[in-house]
Amino acid sequence: MISKSKFNSYPSDKTYIRFFKKHYKSRIIRYIILTLIIISFNACDKGIEPKNYDDPTGFGGTVTFVGEWPAEIKRTFIVVFKDPLLSAADFTITNLKFLSLEIPLGVQTYNFSSLDSSYIPTNPGPFLPGDYAYVAVAYQTTDQLSLARKDWYVAGIYDGNLNTNEPATMIVNENIFITYINITCDFNNPPPQPPGGN
Repeated sequence: MISKSKFNSYPSDKTYIRFFKKHYKSRIIRYIILTLIIISFNACDKGIEPKNYDDPTGFGGTVTFVGEWPAEIKRTFIVVFKDPLLSAADFTITNLKFLSLEIPLGVQTYNFSSLDSSYIPTNPGPFLPGDYAYVAVAYQTTDQLSLARKDWYVAGIYDGNLNTNEPATMIVNENIFITYINITCDFNNPPPQPPGGN
């Protein structure tokens, strides 16, 4: 016959519960904390990681042409000047920071990027960060390309997309490519011309 004392040597259900609570509760808490940390790192999406300095510095947008293209236009460009055009003396090659390649004549829309080929700068690539006071679409009617102010006519300006026909400053930050430099050229209602033109 089995003695009563032998039965008493086996732990009761309450003892198992106490043992589980004592030894496994801390492990479960550690696993929960570890799981939350892993989820946090995976959901962080780079968090406070430094900016990716491989992003190009520059600008782009769309030029929209409204109305019939005048027959006398020989060439059209996007131009960017660092300083405002307050006098004819401000229309200089040193103030001109971007001169696109020619926009095809007769188009209704034209998408552009400062990373594409251009006359100024001659090497495509990242654009110098800074504030640019005058961004416009300008055309010429001369047979030869001219850098004289009198030979340029402004068809549309960047006005901050506010439809004010007043020039807005384009702010180009380092390692950021801005895509909203949109210009409307209304041949029936051109913007005010900078000083020094015909």
